[in-house]
Order: sequence, then C-alpha cells, then structure tokens
Amino acid sequence: PKGEKLHTWLSPVQIKKLMDTCPSGTLEGRRDWIILALLVGAGLRREELAALTFSHVKTVTTKNKKRTVLEVKGKGAKDRTVPINSTLAARLAEWERETGGGRIARSLGRSQELGDSISAVGIFDVVRKHGARIDVPALAPHDLRRSYAQAGYEAGVTIAQISTLLGHASIQTTQRYLNLSLDLENTVSDFIPLA
Repeated sequence: PKGEKLHTWLSPVQIKKLMDTCPSGTLEGRRDWIILALLVGAGLRREELAALTFSHVKTVTTKNKKRTVLEVKGKGAKDRTVPINSTLAARLAEWERETGGGRIARSLGRSQELGDSISAVGIFDVVRKHGARIDVPALAPHDLRRSYAQAGYEAGVTIAQISTLLGHASIQTTQRYLNLSLDLENTVSDFIPLA
C-alpha cells in the first residue's frame, strides 16, 4: 500500500497507565509488566522480545556509571545494543531470580504455570489485553515501539540516536515512526472559518 496510515503513539501518561495495569502481586502481572516494559522501554520488536534471553542482558561501564544494556539480534540478523533504565534493569533481575533464567518472555499455562517461551502472537495478545484496559483496544506491540521512539524524540534524543537504538537501516524509516511529515498539532483545517 502507498501513503501512510494513522498510527498509535502513547503519551507518557498513557504509558504509565498501561504499566499500572500489571499487578505485581500476581505471576501474570509481573510477566506482563516485563513484556510491556521491554516493548515500550527498549523499543523491541515482538520477534526480538520472543527470542531475548537473560544472557542478552549485560552490564557495561560508561564514563560515569554502570548501565544495563540488551544485546539484541534484530531484523536482518543485525546486532544492536539497547540501554535500559534502572527500573527495568532491577525488575529484569527480579524476574530472572523468579524464572531461573532462559527466555525472558514466557507463556502462562491454564493453571498459571510458567512456560519456557512465548510466541510473537502471544506477545501481541498481552499487548491487546492491556491496551483494552486503558481504552486503546487496538494497541499493538509496534505501537509501543513507536511510543518509545516518540518519547525519546520529545525528550531531546536525536533522530540519529533513536534510529540506531531501533536498528533502522535509515533515518527516513525513523522519521516515519515519528510521523514528522504530518503535524497534527497545527494544521490547515485549524485556520478554515467554517463557523
């Protein structure tokens, strides 16, 4: 298809509401929080998340501090390093202790037993379920990836850096994620005297 369809981006307030739909007192809530946080907090594709293991979580030393990063095998077998914030890093460490290692994203059986992995479709279903809880029933994993990019852009992260973190081959792809070609805040229709 030609042209661009309207995509969904979550605001920081909506992201917070989304994360609050995952109760930490349940195994499912903790699992879902990890899945959503890696999609919106690291900009992962659902296939990347499905393949991610705890061995891909590393600690590196920068000039001023230690930082947790994810070593991601992306589209086209391209490797990239994605830094994550300390909250997500701490929750991942807790999740590893709870699960015993292996794949990070896991299925849950009917009796709430933890599986060894989860499919990309399973991840999609988790996102849809929580999207409905914040009145965004059509929310998709890629919307969380776009929200990650938009949040970074609005915070002043350069498009080049966002492009690298997302694993895009070109900055033009990242610009489409950010929908920079269409300004929905100020548009021609705002100046047409219809009343």
